[in-house]
Amino acid sequence: MEEQNFSNSQFGLWKKWFWIGIVVAIFNIITGLVYGIALVLEKDKRKEGIIIIVITIVWFIFVNYFLAPWLINAGILPHMLLMKK
Repeated sequence: MEEQNFSNSQFGLWKKWFWIGIVVAIFNIITGLVYGIALVLEKDKRKEGIIIIVITIVWFIFVNYFLAPWLINAGILPHMLLMKK
């Protein structure tokens, strides 16, 4: 029998698992970072992991400094304060 070498390129740039990583990074920042770091640790998937990590960090900054304050000012999100004793 002839042996065939198949490359598992489902994690490659613009493939299904890359886009799943982007969606996970947007919905859950911690999980996005973990998934990105896991991809960075593999030599052949390093570029995809870096892209997912960068998108996760940019999304975190956008949500915390722009989107959340705007939603609070619009009255969509409640403004919570911690009370001191």
